[in-house]
Amino acid sequence: MMDEHTIKIDLSHYKDDFKQLNKIWYKDISVNAMRLRVLGIHYMDNGPEWTITQHKHSFFECHYVTKDHVYTTANGIQHKVTPGQFYLLAPGVIHGHCQKDRIGHVGFSLRFEIALQKPLDSHQLHGIQSKQMIDSLMHITPEPYDDDGSIINMMLQLLELGKKESSPLELQLAFFQIIIKLVCSCNRYLVDTHSDTALNKNMIYNNIILTTIQFIEDNYYQDIDVKDVANCVHLSYSHLSRLFKSWVGETVSQYIKKVRLNRAIYLLKCTQQDITSIARDVGYNSAYYFSNDFKKNMGVSPGNYRKTISGLSE
Repeated sequence: MMDEHTIKIDLSHYKDDFKQLNKIWYKDISVNAMRLRVLGIHYMDNGPEWTITQHKHSFFECHYVTKDHVYTTANGIQHKVTPGQFYLLAPGVIHGHCQKDRIGHVGFSLRFEIALQKPLDSHQLHGIQSKQMIDSLMHITPEPYDDDGSIINMMLQLLELGKKESSPLELQLAFFQIIIKLVCSCNRYLVDTHSDTALNKNMIYNNIILTTIQFIEDNYYQDIDVKDVANCVHLSYSHLSRLFKSWVGETVSQYIKKVRLNRAIYLLKCTQQDITSIARDVGYNSAYYFSNDFKKNMGVSPGNYRKTISGLSE
């Protein structure tokens, strides 16, 4: 068991930063075969009179304590939740809260919905993993669990991302990783022949790929290469290259080029921009290299492609 004084976080320093996370409330994200919706990320600073009568939710709720303690009753059993501890409640669990000992408590709460996408191919690994994770969440015992420091650190990283005005996708993926860690910390992960570590790793890798793709699609028009993309997801050049190739089926460089050329095709079809301007707008420093890449992939030069499209539309 973790000593309740092991984790010493003054969450009041981050109070205002919680507001930056409102941008991802009530917005869905699909991860593997799951749909995740964040319903709330709240800073909590409750006084000694704080009491919440018995009730239940249609969503998941996590309550994490960083200072002092709170008493939570779930399914008729009361537990004392101390600093460095959290509980995770599944939908439908009857629970309530109260303060005793003339003190309040500080912490944060997370509220979210998570469900399987429809239709789901249960024979695919991602479908199996997703069902296992949701089953695990639904069967977690509503009692306090100890944090080894991982969850609070991930929460602080999420707050830092919000402070830097990171994209909603980055914030959603960071939130999803917290959910994965919560499940693993509760030690209720249902697995088949794959270990919980391997399952967790697969989901984290999937998030890395999604973040990589989002970064490329947001920055393709700039002078970026694989090293820039690797820095964005905090991986080495070689590690990201292997991971991306195995998951996407093409290299990072090939994907950057594909995004740029797809955008170029749109500009050739829908605008009157000259070839040099289009090359610059999709991230090429040279119209010559742009034209070469375009012809290798499309079989014709950008100029002839535009003529072909114009002829078809006449």
